[in-house]
Amino acid sequence: MGANPLFLKSKVKVMEISRETRAAVKPACWGAVGGAIALAIIGFTWGGWVTGGTAKNMASAAATNGQQSVLVPLCVAQFMTTDGAVSKIKATPTYNHDDIVREFVKKVVDTPMDYSLARACAAAVDEVLSKNAAKI
Repeated sequence: MGANPLFLKSKVKVMEISRETRAAVKPACWGAVGGAIALAIIGFTWGGWVTGGTAKNMASAAATNGQQSVLVPLCVAQFMTTDGAVSKIKATPTYNHDDIVREFVKKVVDTPMDYSLARACAAAVDEVLSKNAAKI
């Protein structure tokens, strides 16, 4: 019962590492760590790398902008054809135009009116009205 296992009785030294190799391993590991840190810093600042959260935000913003580029002209057309909408927006200060748009246009192609769409629509309505005023 007190006998040692076979591998402890062996005279062969497994994985013997020389002093020179041991002395070189520590600086090499620190060099690898420093290189990884430098790579990460350069990649995130100049390389255009982004985190997963930033990528999701960018994709969401791109989708919203694409959707708004389609919905805003429809919103403007819907707003301009509504009775009393143009006269009310002309009588309202510019900072409240998005509220006026939300009051008159509730949905655009089954898309409920949210703040960002109302703001974009109000800006487009203001642009249309200023072009019409310049023609007169």
